[in-house]
Amino acid sequence: MFIPEEDKIAVFMTTLRVRKSFDIGNRLDPYIIVIATDKNNGVIRMSANHFAFPGSQVYQQIINPDNALLLYGPENPGEFLTLSIMLMDADTDIQNAGKKLEEVINSTATTADVIAKLTANPTVTVATMLAEQVLRGVAEIMRKNEDDPIMFVHDSWLQGLTPPYGINQYKLHASDAAEISLRVSPVSKKPQLNWLEIANVAV
Repeated sequence: MFIPEEDKIAVFMTTLRVRKSFDIGNRLDPYIIVIATDKNNGVIRMSANHFAFPGSQVYQQIINPDNALLLYGPENPGEFLTLSIMLMDADTDIQNAGKKLEEVINSTATTADVIAKLTANPTVTVATMLAEQVLRGVAEIMRKNEDDPIMFVHDSWLQGLTPPYGINQYKLHASDAAEISLRVSPVSKKPQLNWLEIANVAV
């Protein structure tokens, strides 16, 4: 039996497909940037990570259930978990995405603003708004590299749901440009991802 106050979950991306061409020949170098926020035992954490998929094709199922991508966990998120995902197509060096993300997050103004707002109002709505703010900032920087924004996804899961966090359920996010599906699973202990911490503050 899953105990939401104690047991861990993981969130997987089980589908990623780009439907829109950004290049002659339908070639893609997509990447995603993910910001996860959770609130456990009075501490709210916001962290970021990025993943690249060079050499892809339009309509290719880049991610499927057999090679699902771990986006969060295994962790117990506590009261809530939010994920904000930005899907971009790289026009130049795909590695620049991660470097630019770190530049934006590590800027004093951005970090101070995030911490202040999360401390004042540690809710799902505020966490999602701040994550979107960071991702829009990164997107604006990457547009100067002629990278193309494809899709933004914002989702949340609550401990108080039935079932808790919507475990073992899928959520599909689709647009004319792309489709992404997410699944929440109760999992055993596995190696954790290397996240870049944005905020970790008592609230």
